[in-house]
Amino acid sequence: MKRITIGLGLMALAMLLHGCGGGGGAGGGAGVAATGYVAYVRVIDPVTGNPVPDAEVHFVTDTGSIPLRRVVAAQTNNPNEISLSLAKAIKSDAEEGDFVLLNIGENVVFRGLWVRRPAGYTAVVEHIPDRSKPNIKRVIQTPDSPTTFAACLAASNRAGVVKTVFGAPDPRKPLVLIDFGDLRIYPNNPQIPPPPVDDVCP
Repeated sequence: MKRITIGLGLMALAMLLHGCGGGGGAGGGAGVAATGYVAYVRVIDPVTGNPVPDAEVHFVTDTGSIPLRRVVAAQTNNPNEISLSLAKAIKSDAEEGDFVLLNIGENVVFRGLWVRRPAGYTAVVEHIPDRSKPNIKRVIQTPDSPTTFAACLAASNRAGVVKTVFGAPDPRKPLVLIDFGDLRIYPNNPQIPPPPVDDVCP
């Protein structure tokens, strides 16, 4: 019975996400492929616990960087956004303000995540890869523009060819979800200094 339920759930997700590829379009989800790799990350202010307005997250590769799409409440025509309903179909606990990247090629060489700090925030980013283990973290200082230097990128310890690092797709699952956990961006507040960085970003 459990297998039937899982199978029906995967079929429903495949139907929801079925399209022609290309990363999405009108409605915040049109054209999303039902197979492939999807990256997900949550970006929060460690003081308030809320999403960080105007933050940007990029999936850095050997050939450039790809911006992740921000999760918003309703359907949208903005190519930089994705609806919460579609995000929840991919990850059940998705929230507004999270970031998602669809249709990542299996042969892409991943280098890490770059964060563009918004106004009012420092360049210090704390990466917690697994929310169930909040004490395991790495603190980096992000540069003003994307780079392939590991010391400047979150999740750079998982660099490599996507299919090799994150595993080959399972034919029984429509998507391979790469959950990068939490990125905590520290506000520019002298009363709340950010933690010291673990690596020196050149």
